[in-house]
Formats: sequence, structure tokens, C-alpha cells
Amino acid sequence: MSLNKNNNQSLWIQPYKLITPSINQKLLARERLLTLLDQSQSIPITCVYSPAGFGKSTLVVNWLQERKLANGWYSLDINDNEPSYFANHLIYALHHASGGQCPHTLALVQQQEYANLHSLLAKAMMEIAQSPNSFFIVLDDVHTLTNSVILDALRHWLKLLPAQVHVILCCQNEPPMSLSAFRVKGRLIEIGAEQLAFNEAETAQFLAQNLDFQVPVTVAQELAALTAGWPAAMQLITRSARSATDLLDASGRLGQGAFEVDEFLIQEVLLQQPEKIQNFLLNICVFEQFNAALCDSLLGTQDSDSLIYELEQRQLFIHRVEGQERWYRLQDIFRDSLLKQQLKLGSEQQQALLGRAVDAYLDNQLIIEGVQLGLNLKQESVVLSILSRSGIDLYQRGQFNTLTKLFDCVRVETVKQDARLTLLLSWVLLATYREDDVGKLLQDCVADSQDVPAEVWAEHSVAQAQAAINVEEFERAQTLAEQAINQLKPESFVSRTVTYSVLGQSALCRGELSNAVSLLKEAEKHAFENKLVQQRLWSMCLISDAYTAWGQIDTALAVQQSAIDMAHDNCIEDVLHMEFLYRNRTHLLIEQGDLSQADRLLLKSEQVIEPLGNYGLLNIHVHRGLIALWRGQQEVARNLAFQVNYLLQSYEYHTDWLAYANEFLMACQRAGVINFEPHLVWREKHLNCPPNNHFYQHYQRLHAIHGYFQGNRQGAIATLKSLVNTADHFGLRLQSLKSKILLALWHNNEDGLKIWAAELAQLVELKPLQSLWLSSLFCDEPLAREWPDWNIWFSQHQISSEINTQQNDQLLENLNAQYADPQDLVTPKELQVLLLIGAGLNNDEIASSMHIAVSTVKSHIRRLYRKLDISKRSQAIQICQHL
Repeated sequence: MSLNKNNNQSLWIQPYKLITPSINQKLLARERLLTLLDQSQSIPITCVYSPAGFGKSTLVVNWLQERKLANGWYSLDINDNEPSYFANHLIYALHHASGGQCPHTLALVQQQEYANLHSLLAKAMMEIAQSPNSFFIVLDDVHTLTNSVILDALRHWLKLLPAQVHVILCCQNEPPMSLSAFRVKGRLIEIGAEQLAFNEAETAQFLAQNLDFQVPVTVAQELAALTAGWPAAMQLITRSARSATDLLDASGRLGQGAFEVDEFLIQEVLLQQPEKIQNFLLNICVFEQFNAALCDSLLGTQDSDSLIYELEQRQLFIHRVEGQERWYRLQDIFRDSLLKQQLKLGSEQQQALLGRAVDAYLDNQLIIEGVQLGLNLKQESVVLSILSRSGIDLYQRGQFNTLTKLFDCVRVETVKQDARLTLLLSWVLLATYREDDVGKLLQDCVADSQDVPAEVWAEHSVAQAQAAINVEEFERAQTLAEQAINQLKPESFVSRTVTYSVLGQSALCRGELSNAVSLLKEAEKHAFENKLVQQRLWSMCLISDAYTAWGQIDTALAVQQSAIDMAHDNCIEDVLHMEFLYRNRTHLLIEQGDLSQADRLLLKSEQVIEPLGNYGLLNIHVHRGLIALWRGQQEVARNLAFQVNYLLQSYEYHTDWLAYANEFLMACQRAGVINFEPHLVWREKHLNCPPNNHFYQHYQRLHAIHGYFQGNRQGAIATLKSLVNTADHFGLRLQSLKSKILLALWHNNEDGLKIWAAELAQLVELKPLQSLWLSSLFCDEPLAREWPDWNIWFSQHQISSEINTQQNDQLLENLNAQYADPQDLVTPKELQVLLLIGAGLNNDEIASSMHIAVSTVKSHIRRLYRKLDISKRSQAIQICQHL
């Protein structure tokens, strides 16, 4: 293409475009970047590119001055897209930088006597190649060039550069002409925003250099992170700062300079981009992190992948998220500015955008992110959309707290208009121990079963059945569940799972343990197949409860551990059902004397039950009180007894909870720990119920004990015998054994001996240490008896020292400090053996007491003798006496 010629035209240039910018401020010494630029002296092309405000031009000017290098400067703008105008300035800059080495080319330009830019630049390079001196030519703001003729000529020119010419390209994004060939051949150095940004050390140095007050290290670090080391932001922030609070406010956001930073980002960065990029940024800034699919869902387009790539090429404050392939985030300071700019578009438009963002999250299965944004938005329509689209999924994951927060944003009247949402809300209420609210919610929906479809009525009936179970209406629960199960559709997997669970619970509460386990395993199977992790957890809790009632303690503990592992794997350790699991496990641990592990479990239980407030603390206080009482910590037990007494007067509780609370208060009273009359709760209805389950057995046994000490001894004995008969009939082995222990203690005669002798095998198998200890408190008869193995179970050591974990910890510490080698310490189990030796037990009796083999006892003794450097039993006894 021939250029327009005008022989009368002299060379016309704008001198300011060819002047190297001056530096009017004290620069931060950045030797790492100057060293990086030093490579330009041996490589022909250097590209320095980043968004505005990273100090590209300042860096290059500083380097040229520091290294005293010959150079020419050409500041480009949109006017330079006219070829002759561009040629005038570039040739003049080359002529000046080379020390006047291309006069003939300059003359051609002056007369405009050249065919095209290609030939003109080739002519200039031929002239310059004759000179021995090298120089640098800087093309600043190359990104403003869009003319394809100029760009093609530049690309060709860069290929022809002689050794004397080094070109530095400065631009806000990758140059508009391809540089791939130069990368491959090693003829290109690239310095981007990542290298230009201040690191932490440079940030601290900049602050110290530009402020007349001391900036705390933490503030400097936060600024570096918040600005991503963007030099312009640091300059604007510090310009008017008079203290550290001017740099960052109390919330950790930019202080006084924030407005100027926002203004710079919008005017110098955002508005300099093509309109399509601007719109893209103003939409996707609603996401903290994003990928192409998420952006496509938000915008209803298919080109987000290419736009994200363009953002990367333009280095528009976009970062890849570590550890997540093709996920990105905008730098916080840039995203905040975009969000503020978005607000200027109007709140309605922004609210609509945020609503679409929620839908985009849900479309991409990013449910938790969608929920968080929806909760912040607090628009009923948006929250209803989340519940309708993802409510079941959240329920399957056990996200009850999240569901509760969502339903709190919606009016109950609105929920009741949707049968599926009504059912979902009822499930959430049941999972969070709010049975009373379920009745109120479903009252209008199932009052007239003819007005609703059979399958909807069935599902609501299942929810009511679960509520009935929770308030101890077992027969009603069974009836509702049995009526509903045949009406449920195959896709009603949640209600079907709950139905089997309700039928299993009802069977458990009626004493049908075998049937209960079968139904509960079916519920667990359905829950597993349909990924209902919360329902699976609940089924496992109830299965362990059934095994406990059956007296299969090891099996119950194993099921509980499996449930705990499953909850951990599925991140549902904070659902309220975990309190039930921890509570039942605590019962068994305390029963078997493992007080330390029970203590640890109570801490977890307390964290889970916290949402229920004071109401939920009853079991925590009761179990901690029993542990304290057993350990002899009377003051701790007394304080907990006061709290339990207060809670019983303040709230209504399930019979199971009441039984343990009554037991604790009665134990405190018998031990002389409290000097007030405890508020024991006795409900006539549950005292007269058939004691077919473990908690009615427990409750009625305690009432019999209460009557025993009120003078009705014969009535109490008769009640215990009746409880034993019922427990034996239904296979409630543990409850039967507890009642029999009391009967044996209350009969210091042949009848008691017969009961005791008959239960020795059960004692060894079930190891009811807590029940033995409590029974000793609930007995006025002498404890010294010549019955088989009596001393093993009721020795002073068994009742106090063996279980007194804290005392044992101190004894173990003293023993190891005084007698053992620090490299070979005595273990807790070996201490237990030593204490039993000191109590006068032989190896067989120790084995029976600890429920281990005699050979294991002998192994413990051999290790104990070696560690204590003794050889005789008498020496072990002496050490015990000394301790």
C-alpha cells in the first residue's frame, strides 16, 4: 500500500511524544527489577505489560538513567494509528536514539517518498546496522495501536532488528501483535504485573520512605495482601495518611485513600477496556471465585472462557485459584471497586443480578455458595427458589442449620402454599427437636385428607408420626406410619426412609427389639442408597440404642463408632442427632468406668447441643455431675445438682432425660452432697406405662428406689421384681441386671445370695461398674458380705480408686517420678494392676476384676517389676502403701 505523498510537506511531529518522561518523585529502590531489565542488553525485545498504575514507564526510565543507556522514547496513543503520522514519529525517534545514524530514511519520511512502512523500517535498520553503537527504543502504550498495517509492519520490523537495536514495549496488556515466535527463539523478555507488584519487603520500605509515622508490621502485611502490591494503590493510600488507621480501618479495609483508589481503578483501568470486557467485569464481580461455566450461567452466554482468557492477557487483576483447575478470582481491591461501580447502576438492577448469581450457583451445583449469597440477599423469592431447587439436597447433607436460616427468611404462610416445602420444613423442625411446631405447621394441611392428594397426605402423616414418637405417643406413631407407607410414591425416598425409622423406633419403644433392629437396618439401607446422611446417622443411633437395651454392649459401641466415623466423613458432626449419639455412648462409657473418655465426649456433646440453649444442657450437667460424684468431687457435684434441679423446674423433658436427672439428684442426696429437697419429676402417665423399653424401666426403677427410702420397701421390691419379669420377657438384659443388683443388695440373706450368684456371668460380660456404685448408694443394708466374687465387685478399691481417674493420674505421676526410669514409664493399666496387688488380690482375682486373661495379668506384672526394679509381691505392696 502506497502512502499519501506531499513533496512540499516537511517532517511533522509532536515533540512531547518523543520526550522521555521525567521522574518527579523519590523512587523506591527496586534492584530486583533493575537486574531483571539488565537482561535486555543482550536480548532484542523486552515487553513490560500490566494494568495502569504498576509503574511500567517509571521503571524503564529509572533503569535507562541508572545504567546511562542511549535511548529514544515514543509515547503512543490512539492518534498514532495513522500510518504516516506513526512513521514520522518512529523514524525520528530511531534517528535521535542512534545518534543520527539513519539520515537517508529520515529524508524519505520528510518527503514521504516510500512505498510502505515495511520498506521504510527495513531501510532504517540497514542504516543503523552500519553503526557500532547500540541503543534502546521504547514504545510506550503499545496497546493503543489497532491499525493492522502498522501492527503488521511492527511485527516484521521486530524480526529484522540488528544487534545494535533493543526495543522495549510498554503496554497495559499483551501487545496487539503476536510475540510467540520471539518467545520460542528466546528473543523476548517479559515483565508482568506479578513482577512489578510490591512484595512485602518493598511495601514496608515504601511505607517507611513515604510516611512520617511508624507503620505496624501487621498493617504493612495486610496492605500488601489487600492491594496485591499494586504501586498506584500504595501511592494513593499514603498520600494523605497521618496515622495507621488512615491506611486501614478497623474492619481491615482501605482507609482514607479508598475513594481515590476506586476512582483510579474505574477511570484508568475499567473504562479503558472494550465495552464487552467492562460489562463482563461488572457482572462477574458478584462472584468471589468463578469459572467459565458459572459466568455463562450468569450471563446466558457461551463465550466466558474466551473473555476470561482475555482478562488474563490484559492482566486485569485476575488470579487463578490455587488447587482448583480453571477457577479464578478478582483481586479484592479491584472487585470492591467494581461492586461500588455496580451500585451506581441502581439497586433494582443489582438485586436482579444477585438473584441471577444465586441461580447460576445452583445451576452449577454450588449449593452452599448459592445459599450464602441468597441469605445475604434476603429476598423471599430468591430464598424460595433455593429451597425448591436445593432444599432436599441440603437435607440429604444434614445441613439443618442452613435450612433453618433459609426458612427464617420466608413467611410460614408462603411455605404452607407449597406442599413439598411444608414437608421439608417439618423434617427440619423434627431434626432440630421442635416437635410442637410440626403439629402447628401440618394442622391445616392434613386436617381434611380429602382436600389433598393421597401421596401428600401420606408424607405429612409420616412427619406427624415422627413428631408423635418424639413426644412418646408410640401407638399413634405406629398407626400413622403404617397407614402412610402404602400411599407413598417410589420417589418419596425421604418419607419412606423416615417411615421405616418411625416403625423401628415404635418397635424399640414397645420392647420388640428384634423387629426394631430389622426395621432400623432397613431405614439405614434406604438412607444409604438415597444419600440421606442425617437419616442414616439417626438410624445408626437407634440401632445402637437397641443393642444397648439388649445388653450387647460391644456391638452397640461398634455401631456408635461407625456412626461417628460416618458423620465425620460427611461433615455432619454438628447436627443435633450427634448429641443423642454422644449421650448414649457417654452412658456406656460411664457404665464401664471409662470416665476420661466420657469427659471428652461431653465436651463434643456440649458443642452440638448449644443451639438448644439452657434446655439442652440437662444431660451434660447430669453426666458431669455423676462423674464428679464418683470421683469424690463433691463441690463440683453440688453445683451441678443445683443447675439440674433448676432445669427440671424450668422445662419439660423426655422420660429418658428425666430418669437420668432424677438418678443424679437422688445419688447426690444419698451421698450427702446436697442439703435441699431435690425437685424430682414423677409423671403418673409414665409410671403406669408398661415398662417395655429401657427408659421406662429406668424411670420406674428410680421411682421404686425413691419409694424404698420413703418407707415403702415392700412396694419397691415388688416393683423391681415386676420390672425384672418384664425386662426378661422383652430381652432388656442391662435393665434386668440393674434391677437384680438392687434386689440382691436389698436382701442381705439367702434370697439375695441366689440373685447375686445367678448374675455373676452377666456381671463379667456387661461390666456395669456405675450401676454397682450407684446401687451401693441406694442401699441401707451392710455392704460387707461373704458372697462369691463379692469383694471383686464391691471392694473399696473397686468402688473408689479404680474408677477415680484423676486420683489415678496423680498416683501414676508420683509413681513414675519416684520409682520408674524416665525412659521406661509405668502405664495406666500397669498402675491398675499394682493397685489391685496392693488391695490383696491374687492373679486370678485381678484377672476377674479387670476382665482380662490371667496370662495378661502376669505379663503386666513382669513389666511392672522390671520398671520398678523389684522382684517380689511384698515389694509391690510396700510401694502401694507408700503411694
